[in-house]
Amino acid sequence: MANTRDDDMRSPTSRKYEDSTRPKLTTRTLMVLGSINLVDCIGVNLLTPYVVSMVSDFLDVESDNDKVTYYVGLIVGLYSLCKFIFSPFWGSMSDRFGRKPVLLLGLLGSAIAPIVLGLGTNLTTIFVARALDGFFCGNVGVTRTYLGEVVDESNEAKSFGILSMCYSLGLLIGPILGGYLVYPARSAPSIFGDTIFESFPFLLPNLIYSLFALLSWTVAAICLKETLPKHERTGCCNRMRKAKMPPRMQTQASQRTVKSLARLQTLRTLSGSTLSAPEVFVELEESDSSDSSRSPDVEQPSSTISSSLDSSENEGSGTVSPITPNESRKPTLGYLALFQVIAALCAVSSFFSGATQLLILLLTMPQSMHGYALGPKEIGVLQNFSAAVLLVWQLFLYGPLVKRFGLTAVFCFGWACTVLAQGLFPVYNIWYSEDNGLWRFVPLCFMQALTSIGGGSCYPTAFALINRAAAGLPRGTVNGWSSSGTGLCRTLIPPAVSLLLTWGQYINRGWGRYVSVYIVILSTTFVAVFALPGIRKVGSAGIPSATAGK
Repeated sequence: MANTRDDDMRSPTSRKYEDSTRPKLTTRTLMVLGSINLVDCIGVNLLTPYVVSMVSDFLDVESDNDKVTYYVGLIVGLYSLCKFIFSPFWGSMSDRFGRKPVLLLGLLGSAIAPIVLGLGTNLTTIFVARALDGFFCGNVGVTRTYLGEVVDESNEAKSFGILSMCYSLGLLIGPILGGYLVYPARSAPSIFGDTIFESFPFLLPNLIYSLFALLSWTVAAICLKETLPKHERTGCCNRMRKAKMPPRMQTQASQRTVKSLARLQTLRTLSGSTLSAPEVFVELEESDSSDSSRSPDVEQPSSTISSSLDSSENEGSGTVSPITPNESRKPTLGYLALFQVIAALCAVSSFFSGATQLLILLLTMPQSMHGYALGPKEIGVLQNFSAAVLLVWQLFLYGPLVKRFGLTAVFCFGWACTVLAQGLFPVYNIWYSEDNGLWRFVPLCFMQALTSIGGGSCYPTAFALINRAAAGLPRGTVNGWSSSGTGLCRTLIPPAVSLLLTWGQYINRGWGRYVSVYIVILSTTFVAVFALPGIRKVGSAGIPSATAGK
């Protein structure tokens, strides 16, 4: 009990001193966080290649049946809907009980859900498995929170860039696993014939994904350290500990906290002090603990500092305005700046969700409808080229550019690249002709390269900006709400752009199909322009300390 009381009565100065012992970013930590992000992002698109076949098999109808289209839309959209609903919950849980337990629980759920889906024999089971996977989808936001607590000015840009790269690679690896590993008894009857994989043709890709999630869980359990100290958590255990304290002890702890905060604020106003921050914290703590045992005839080493602090505390409320422990938290840079950087992330997510949907629809559209008539193989080559450009950009170029020009400039550059890439869509179609041979793919590769550079610039920059803007608020909750916003965008934007494409073709079968492209560009750019003041404000601010956003 004595240790419990001491923990509760520690002053904020000693707690800030303890923050210097928080885990620091290492290559191993970054790799673990990247693998966790990879797990979550593989799960998003793992079933995309085979969901139509799966639904048609369960319904026993042809794949072009209207029922198949209806249920496929529900299954695909259910994940994003669950992400929108439950991401704030997981962010809040990470503030209550710590980052590591929530990350491990999310990985465990990601390992169970695909097994349920792979063993499913009806649509009800598929919906349950998809909802379960969506429920445990909060790790993307929690990994950003964890990373935001261990980075500094020297590695912030590169670290968030690599995390974003893992997210994009997961979106690429998922369809590859799902496309090549379904129906294994047909493709390799000598190996998988007369096995469980013949009875459950969709189990193999989900089993491999589940094993990867379990491997990531094991590595995370061993390698990751908790970044949120116990005294900063708001879970039920901490509340119970405080509730068990006698009223007199609670009053003394509160008075001591206020006194220490007042001393810290007063010390910052004194000139001529050469103490470093950790020395100040220890000095204040020792002066508090020895007040009752000091002899009036013995001069203490810290008498000058202590007398200055004590005298300033007694001068009245006009000199010192200590922050009480119950004071509500507020973002250091203001609510408007926080809202604007979250809006910027939602604009980026909306832009790329709409652009990806339009890209697939326009590239697969027959040439009789002024499309490109590309098949899965050609689209796969374009996606692999895009992934290669993204890998090079994130590993070698993004970090140095942020150090040279700053977050705001890199975000604006990335946004300009994405707008240019999508805005030139009509030009690509002019060049695209079978008479040009392989050269007809050059404009499309140019578009994919610009899109990768834009996404590789905007996404990690938005993540870093939200981390900075969250200073003063529970960082996990803020990242949870931002993930919820991106989930809502990914739920609503793809069907919306599909409707816009249909409407545009109804107006004009030639140029009408590009109406949806420019509507997406204009609407998301409007949001980005609205968010620009907040981006500039947050981008010019430094990285908050670990205690700034808990």
